[in-house]
Amino acid sequence: MPLYVQSLGIGVVEWSALAASWALGMFVSEWIWGNLCDRVDRRALIALSLIGSSLLCYLFTLKSLVPKFILLEFATGVMGVAVGPVTRSYISNESPEKSTGLYMSLWWAFFALGRVIGPAVGGYIAQVLSYEYAFWMSALLTLALAIFAILSFPKQKSAQSFQPSNVLSSARFVLNIRSARFLFASTVCVFMSRAVVNSFLPLYASEELGMSLAEVGVLVSLLFAAQLLALPLVGWFADHFGRKRVVSASILICAGLFLLYFLAGNSSQLQLVTVVVGVGMASTSLLLALVPDVTPRDLQGASIGLYGSSEDLGVILGPLVFGFVWTIFGPVYIFAATSLALFVGALLIFGIKEIR
Repeated sequence: MPLYVQSLGIGVVEWSALAASWALGMFVSEWIWGNLCDRVDRRALIALSLIGSSLLCYLFTLKSLVPKFILLEFATGVMGVAVGPVTRSYISNESPEKSTGLYMSLWWAFFALGRVIGPAVGGYIAQVLSYEYAFWMSALLTLALAIFAILSFPKQKSAQSFQPSNVLSSARFVLNIRSARFLFASTVCVFMSRAVVNSFLPLYASEELGMSLAEVGVLVSLLFAAQLLALPLVGWFADHFGRKRVVSASILICAGLFLLYFLAGNSSQLQLVTVVVGVGMASTSLLLALVPDVTPRDLQGASIGLYGSSEDLGVILGPLVFGFVWTIFGPVYIFAATSLALFVGALLIFGIKEIR
């Protein structure tokens, strides 16, 4: 998407506004989608999300709508984010309680796999054919997934033994749970750290160590590959040795790993540290596995939706905070700031007292 809008003459400032609009759409809507998961057939929700996303992919190819891209990005955030709470609610309700960590880690593994394959395939299509063909192919694939979801997903509603009267009541009920508040606050801190590995690490590698575009691409691939390999392992480990204990300990370890970037003086060392950090970052998926432990089973959709909005808030705040650190203190200090954010996130986990 950044390269596509650049080809249309849209500058960095305008692209930043588009990205912020997309993130805002996710933040304001994910908790609502989550609440709806507890009230209506989830197949209808995921079909609506995918069909809407398919239509938006097509609209992005219409040059006459370029002035409206900021609205389309917001709508993309709103429609696309629904897949998260819907699928994670399915997993929460259907997975064995003793294997929640593993199943949630596998969700993250497939999510990461999609982030690796999607840009590679889309970039190839855009290079060989055009950006428009890449969007058209994405629209068709998303529409096919909507049909697949309708035909294959089980018709399911959450247990209705308890259900607040409306969406806002569900959100207030979950937020009144002390452990849930600590978990969501921890999630904001931890997901701020993802801004460093997703946005600032490639920039740091290029500007500070002079790595080429190809080398930066390899660096990002190593990061995601390390996470993919580690995700099932950390999920299994959490299920067998206690999710709260493993989550807090692993995030503390990850906080320490980010300080290794101070020792990376060349591209090879940076790649090695990034692989180690990638393994550590896999532990952040375990926060999701704590949601069923601290919230009612009848409100898993609402709880996971609020958790997702906490992720989104962290993703929004991360670039702002770490961009300030980069500008004021220097590029390398973003890793120290990330370490601090993770440390605070780990401490907040200790505030969870109501593990069921």
